[in-house]
Amino acid sequence: MKTRNRRIWTAVVIAVLVAAGVYLELTYGPWKPLAKSPLPQEQAGPVGVQVPAKGPLAATEERAPSATPAAPKVAAAAASAPSASASATLQQGLELMKAGKTIEARRALSAAIFSGTLSEAEADEARAAATRLAEETLFSEKFFDGDPYTFQYTFVSGDTINTVERKLKLHVPAQLILKINGLAHSTAIRAGQTAKMIQGPFHAVVGKNRFTLDLYLQRDAMEKVFVKRVKVGLGANGATPVGAWKVGVGKKMINATWYPPPSSTIHQPLRPGDPNYPLGKSGYWIGLVGTDANTAACDGYGLHGTNDPASIGKAASLGCIRLADPDIELVYSLLYEEWSTVQVVP
Repeated sequence: MKTRNRRIWTAVVIAVLVAAGVYLELTYGPWKPLAKSPLPQEQAGPVGVQVPAKGPLAATEERAPSATPAAPKVAAAAASAPSASASATLQQGLELMKAGKTIEARRALSAAIFSGTLSEAEADEARAAATRLAEETLFSEKFFDGDPYTFQYTFVSGDTINTVERKLKLHVPAQLILKINGLAHSTAIRAGQTAKMIQGPFHAVVGKNRFTLDLYLQRDAMEKVFVKRVKVGLGANGATPVGAWKVGVGKKMINATWYPPPSSTIHQPLRPGDPNYPLGKSGYWIGLVGTDANTAACDGYGLHGTNDPASIGKAASLGCIRLADPDIELVYSLLYEEWSTVQVVP
């Protein structure tokens, strides 16, 4: 009887063990379908890392090269947002500015401006604030942590402003570096001295209908930084061609000789000092080279000063882009040969 009972209990135990094994195999076996993630699939990610849901912003960040900083959320959002979002980004920028968060404010204000969806009054307010921030963050000796466009450099023996600019591939005129750091001339630097450097190039967009020129800073795929808007004079009867240009190599000059185009009533070159000299008191000239189908065959166009300030804001030139003396001086100090672009839009 005892033997029989022992056999019965043994059989029961074996049956239980077999059943448990089958259960475990069914539950955790290698052929079992993948269990659902506790998070929606588009949000699943490493523990402790918040991955944004799929959308325009997430797609932009995923495509960005690892060497390029991810586009700021406010910039990416405002670039594709309706006017309500751009207005909110503008207000965010103004609040950040009041809070002393200068680089974040500059980023938000630029994003709102470049969205193209602000009202005219909002755009004016945003440009005024962004211009003040550009002066503070880019064109002063003050250094701001977190600014992707500026850094500090310590000169070594043998350095000059020009060699440093080329070595670091800054793509900004050497005179701008001198001005930012309060240096009178390139010989004022010494080994061991630290200076603020700015990474360019700067670019310009000319709006024909508004007679405006907007300056901005952008390097590669980095965020665009609005700098300033100035007024310009343009060609009479639409003589300033729409299209893409770049600053030509060897085509930036001061006290430049002016060579009249065939359409001019003047038929000989004019030099500084001539009473009819048209390029303003310092003779600034920035020659342009066309880079698209509409401009490639164009020759002799450029940005320059003027001896007729009343023509600014009007279509009165022979085709070139005129600026008042303080404005052409600024533009000349920012645009860099070969690398700076000028886009003329309707």
